[in-house]
Amino acid sequence: MAVRHGGVRLLPHQTATLTRALALDPVRLGLCDEVGLGKTITAGAIAAELRARHRIRRILVVAPKGVQLQWVAEMQERFAEDYVRVGPEGIPVDSGVDVWKAFDRIVTSLDAVKPLRTRPGWTPVQISRYNENRFHGLVRAGWDLVIIDEAHHVAGSDDAVARHKLGRELTASTANVLLLSATPHSGKSESFRRFLGLLDPDFFLGSPITQAEVARVIARTEKRGAVDDNGIPLFQPRTTHLESVPWAAHAQHRLLYDEVTDYVRDGYATARATGRTATGFLMLLFQRLVASSTPAILSALERRQLALSTAVGRPAPLEFDDWAELTSEEQDTSVDLDTRALLTNETDRLSRLVNLARACYSAGPDPKTLHFLRLIRRLRRDEGDAHVKVLVFTEFRATQQMLTELLESQGIATVVINGQMGLQERALAQQRFREDADVLVSTDAGGEGVNLQFAHLAVNWDLPWAPTRLEQRIGRVDRIGQAHPVKAFNLILEDSVDQRVLEVLEDKLATIHAELGADKRADILDSADHLIEDLYVRVIADPTAATRAGEDFGRQLREELAAGREARDLLQPTTRIDLSPPDSQLPTLLTAAATALSHLTESPVDDPADVLQRLPLMAPGEPVPVISGDAAGWFSLWTVAPSDTSYQTGCYAVFRTLAGRIDPHHAERTWQALCNKPTILGSEIPDPGTWETLTEHGRDFGYAPLQRLQSRDSSAPRVDLALLVRVVP
Repeated sequence: MAVRHGGVRLLPHQTATLTRALALDPVRLGLCDEVGLGKTITAGAIAAELRARHRIRRILVVAPKGVQLQWVAEMQERFAEDYVRVGPEGIPVDSGVDVWKAFDRIVTSLDAVKPLRTRPGWTPVQISRYNENRFHGLVRAGWDLVIIDEAHHVAGSDDAVARHKLGRELTASTANVLLLSATPHSGKSESFRRFLGLLDPDFFLGSPITQAEVARVIARTEKRGAVDDNGIPLFQPRTTHLESVPWAAHAQHRLLYDEVTDYVRDGYATARATGRTATGFLMLLFQRLVASSTPAILSALERRQLALSTAVGRPAPLEFDDWAELTSEEQDTSVDLDTRALLTNETDRLSRLVNLARACYSAGPDPKTLHFLRLIRRLRRDEGDAHVKVLVFTEFRATQQMLTELLESQGIATVVINGQMGLQERALAQQRFREDADVLVSTDAGGEGVNLQFAHLAVNWDLPWAPTRLEQRIGRVDRIGQAHPVKAFNLILEDSVDQRVLEVLEDKLATIHAELGADKRADILDSADHLIEDLYVRVIADPTAATRAGEDFGRQLREELAAGREARDLLQPTTRIDLSPPDSQLPTLLTAAATALSHLTESPVDDPADVLQRLPLMAPGEPVPVISGDAAGWFSLWTVAPSDTSYQTGCYAVFRTLAGRIDPHHAERTWQALCNKPTILGSEIPDPGTWETLTEHGRDFGYAPLQRLQSRDSSAPRVDLALLVRVVP
């Protein structure tokens, strides 16, 4: 295999999945290994091997923003494959060239073509047309392989969600598809069906979901069964420690916490009663901010105060789906979007809270900060290393900035990663943490896709209201290649909302773990996620009701697990299959062209390398041959060369269906047909409109080879149409 000669050594479970994928034609497979088992590397190996066997050429990777740089770096370092980022962090979608056709290997996100809602001076019709063109521009670009990372998000909570529509169109228009997800089911059968339907459309039509049918399209390895070449488990033991922080002599900080909690309680109740859902979300955000740090809550309160005092009231523009999709950082920046007062005395209450927060800020470090410094010193002693590396997670940038300033004031070398940083900035911060810094402070958004197995200590400064988020945080260090037992530390204020909720969670989750088994931990946390916010809300509304709320939480969680058990049971570790398909390397383009030219001109071509010189350039109004094929459309061959020579240095082929879709699969099949001496059915002269469309689309695909020529030669390169064939069914 080609990957054996690259810079990657696959683990046994990765080799098994690669072997299985290569036996499929087309390759449509869900890579559903548990978190940390190297799905990116497995997908990259499949893509590299398919390219080496000439089964594919054009590859699209759809991945969240936070992991795009990882994709580009991993593909280059391990497989010597260059991928181009398209979107805000790379080449803009609206850059003046059709980027989807200009490059053969692209990493992007669904946000790159997210529907535009408004644009100054544009009518709704213009916006709709613009969105439609962007949508179809990506879908119809002629991909040979589409890889979707975190594909459970594309499955969607509803088949009307925009990202599901795009994912469905992409997978329907592409022969080969890889979907990556550690949690394709999430306990919800309809979402699981949509996920499977992206791999096999029969599932959309009601095809029964059985364990055998799922195993046909899913490859899965669980952590407990993952071993290296010597049969040794891949993962180190992991422990979690609760660090309870007393208020002690910090009465002023305690007063701020209590008064903000009262404000949240009253504000959320009013928002619910008046139908202002988005504002209710903002109120709950204040609870997380005050539990995080004084700078975080002070910044949010000041912005809320300013919003109410400087603008005419308008409804909050956020809807539920929008809010749920935002990161904590993005939610924090949304505090000032709603300018209508929620409470009759809200302005006065905000003034008091702001003054109290400023007084706390001036008074010096809060109790959690002091406890954190003691924890760092303790870890250094326990580990016997004055420079032991510690990963610290927080939800908010204001807290991150405070922690960075604090640590650096203590002489502790610190770096940061957050969602506002570019992909290259994150990579540099990660490198500095590996080489020089002792502490990395990361937000949840910044930490996505970051691999830090060279550290084994993680501190959760604040607790997100989702157990799976905590798992993802610790997963940054609990990875393949970790040489030490992993230790995680959760900081929590005594007698706080977080402590009361955590007590309930630990009690109920421990009981359910015992009932279902430790191996069901991921399933339990997935099901618990969306129930946690309601638990927090009930504890905020009535601190004395924590016990009753906990009982309801446990009952609802059991119901969720029971409802989703059937779907989860369908997703079992797949059996390793040793399939060794024969190599089906297709003829090279030049050899195929030589054979095709011989058939079309009835004159032999002895030297395939000379074939491009024998192809006269096409001109408008010329008749073109018509042959029979599987799909109706136009096949074109394009030559690429420097402008100062007649020698052609490259070529590429394009097949455009009559519906306007670029189809590499039928381009390859047409080549095969031309090699087999097809019957010439007649000739056809393309009308001017068709000619213009074909030449425009064809030249779009010449961007990458033209760029390579331009970099080697100072002369301006050119691309020419050398062969055009009409294909009819």
